[in-house]
Amino acid sequence: MTATPGDSVFRFFLVSKVCLGVLGNSVLFLLYTYSSLCRPQLQKPIHIVFMHLTLVNALTLMFQSMPYMISSYGVPCFWDDTTCKAVLYLFRVTRGLSICTTTFLSAFQALTISPAHSRWAWLQSRSTACILVSLLCFWTLNSIIYFHIINTVESNCNSTVPSQGFSHPYCQTNFGKQYSQSFVPSIVTRDGLFLVLMLSTSLYMVTLLYRHRRRARHLHSPSLASQLAPKSRATHTILLLVSCFVFFYCTNNIVTVYSLYTLEKLSKSKAVTVMLSSGYPTLCPILLLKNNRMVARGITFLSLRITQGKRV
Repeated sequence: MTATPGDSVFRFFLVSKVCLGVLGNSVLFLLYTYSSLCRPQLQKPIHIVFMHLTLVNALTLMFQSMPYMISSYGVPCFWDDTTCKAVLYLFRVTRGLSICTTTFLSAFQALTISPAHSRWAWLQSRSTACILVSLLCFWTLNSIIYFHIINTVESNCNSTVPSQGFSHPYCQTNFGKQYSQSFVPSIVTRDGLFLVLMLSTSLYMVTLLYRHRRRARHLHSPSLASQLAPKSRATHTILLLVSCFVFFYCTNNIVTVYSLYTLEKLSKSKAVTVMLSSGYPTLCPILLLKNNRMVARGITFLSLRITQGKRV
């Protein structure tokens, strides 16, 4: 089958986004790992959350885009039910971990910049100790929620009529099967709770930054303005991540719901869905690389080491 110009454009953008996103998240993950192992003086508790977020983003991009990249080159359907179950299950779990980790990142930073006299001060000393436990709980929660995927996903290689459900090029999900009554509400409840917490903590951080800036201007104190500068930069980065996530999450869900119940336009919405769902994991490392001083110092240090090695 000859590829249309639209297919070629979609293939180019898809491959470019996946390569850029996987490379960026992998570089960030390695830099954070190198910093924690070789330069612990640069390590901060929040870097563990960044490491987890970049790992989840890279896995999400690979599992989500794999079937689209393969099929865009005209490879016929060859996945069996087991491959479909494994790939879609891992994709859904890592995608669910993305919202959990971003929410935790926002809440953790809100606690970090909270004043010592705030009502949340008692959580500041405990937040660092809860990082690994929280991340483990996120893995457990999403693994249990999406275990239902294993029962509903199947290969569509032998199917001629699309089912009413989200469909990958080689796989399809039939939401009309057993247990769907509990599966969909659990997803909606989880996403709703985490989104509310994410937006609430983000609004709280914006309020704190505004109050601090207004106080610094009122007192005409440059030292007070620079006192929160490192935390302010990290907070701005996290607020950008939250804004990016909410935008792509909402638009992707709108298109996904539309594709679930509109069979005749399902094929057209696939390209939009995959581009939107890969938007946040792709832009996330760019925002972190641009606004993170630790990453900038790490890149400078590695560049100096490479330059010195060449001179020798």
